[in-house]
Amino acid sequence: MNYKKYSLLLVFILLFSFIETNLFAQVSNDYGKEWKQVDELIKKGLTKSALEQTVIIYETAKKDNNDPQIIKALLFRITLGRNLQEDANVKSIALVETEIQTSRQPARSILNSILAEMYWHFLQQNRYKFYNRTKTVDFKKNDILTWGIDDLHKKIGELYLASIKEEKLLQQSRLEPLDAIIIKGNVRYLRPTLYDLLAHRALDYFKNDERDINRPAYAFEIKDKEAFAPMAVFAAHKFINKDSASLHYYALLIYQKLLKFHAADAKPDALIDVDIERINFVKQYGVMNNKDGLYLLALTEIKKINNAASAQATYLIAQEIYNLASQVKAGFDSASEKYSIKQSKKIADAVVKLFPESEGGINAKNLLNRILHKELSLTSEKVNVPGEPFRTLVTYKNINTTNFRIIQVTPEFKNLLEINSDNDKLWNKLISQPSLRSWKQPLPLPDDYKTHFTEIKVDALPVGEYALLASAAEDFNLNKNPLSAHYFHVSNISYLNNGNEYFVLDRTTGKPLAGAKVQVWNQRYDYNTRKNIFEKLELLTADKNGYVKLSNKKNTERNIRLEITYQNDKLFLGDNQYS
Repeated sequence: MNYKKYSLLLVFILLFSFIETNLFAQVSNDYGKEWKQVDELIKKGLTKSALEQTVIIYETAKKDNNDPQIIKALLFRITLGRNLQEDANVKSIALVETEIQTSRQPARSILNSILAEMYWHFLQQNRYKFYNRTKTVDFKKNDILTWGIDDLHKKIGELYLASIKEEKLLQQSRLEPLDAIIIKGNVRYLRPTLYDLLAHRALDYFKNDERDINRPAYAFEIKDKEAFAPMAVFAAHKFINKDSASLHYYALLIYQKLLKFHAADAKPDALIDVDIERINFVKQYGVMNNKDGLYLLALTEIKKINNAASAQATYLIAQEIYNLASQVKAGFDSASEKYSIKQSKKIADAVVKLFPESEGGINAKNLLNRILHKELSLTSEKVNVPGEPFRTLVTYKNINTTNFRIIQVTPEFKNLLEINSDNDKLWNKLISQPSLRSWKQPLPLPDDYKTHFTEIKVDALPVGEYALLASAAEDFNLNKNPLSAHYFHVSNISYLNNGNEYFVLDRTTGKPLAGAKVQVWNQRYDYNTRKNIFEKLELLTADKNGYVKLSNKKNTERNIRLEITYQNDKLFLGDNQYS
């Protein structure tokens, strides 16, 4: 068995099995010699031999009543057996169910949690098989392959609830004795007990969106405003529910239990963390009126604690205000707005100043970067009339002055642009070109940190191809400076087409341009040189109606571009058309 393939397979199991992320790390005094043999066999691709060695470790652990090692060996048996047997998922589930029958606490609770997620993954992997399966009643289903979606959700929910049933025991169970099978991470203080760990694993399931569960007319909805209440009020509130299949109802109950459990903690980090998670969950799925306002009030209650842990709540207030303010288009009277990005910035600044190293402080700093980020882009007609000024739309954010340059795009330089995919190199080429015209333009900038739009005048230009460059910095440097380029043509030629039939017209008057020359080019990609190759095809002359018809070669698909000339005018757009 390929080691890399094995590792990828094991990662899937690790997501729901608490095994340490370093597969080959020895656990001191925990069958280290035996596990090393398993590791070496896996590296050699000897999966069957590794499985046999794992079974020996499992049997030894059973004799020694070593629960962490029993679970670890059991999970390795599941992982290693996946490529050695048919219906591996079903057999793995049966293996864990058998183990649960003889297991002790707290191992039984851990195994219930693992089994629940195994069923959940089984559902997700086979979801497509269940869509047209009818529900059976009073039918003993010993084979999970005959189950429906509702059957699986019922089983998953029962197992997750069973995994946290022994509350007192689990709340007194520290995680250190289980280091052999638990991912340690760097936030154990937020999940200090086995109860915390298993409850949050259950929440991962109960918080999901219930899309594939059959919902009755009396389906449970989070509509009580007490769901947003301060933690003590929320924890004591009784939610009325008639829907036994509701996942969100059980999620609320678990949040209540966790908040009650941590209410008297000397250090409030775990309490604050779970309360913020509760509030975000209610924000996502609640259906009550004024949800945004209730959400901000709930976070404000946590903010009052004013420590590093509560800084995350303060950041979330700033983020929510930013989201709400961003929905209001720029140009409205800021004094009439209930929320403003300026208000969000002030809150985020305070978090960064007080608790810079906290989760909330780091998130607030990222929010400030988004608020202060400069943006600049240009939009105008692809073709403008020679000898006449035209308008360009400037879209900008946090910029009060923009510097402009106009450069001519020669055929040689155009080729360089088409083959250059490196953005920095492209910009260096653009700004190194001699400018035909340059100027500085002040932009109206209200103090609101929003995106704004304004039109600028570009003076008349002769026939040709050009690029309008814009930069916040006068020297057009590439270092944290927003840059924008807009390519355009100046020509009085236009055309209309229907399939292979074209009419060449005067852009201003709409009159036909009799005698206009239409050079047809075919563009194809050369895979050897990795470049676009342009091949000359037919040269056509427009009749008195400006009409030309391209040849239509059977069984040949062409990617064509038209180069049109009329007197001293020329139009060669980069628009490709298939013929």
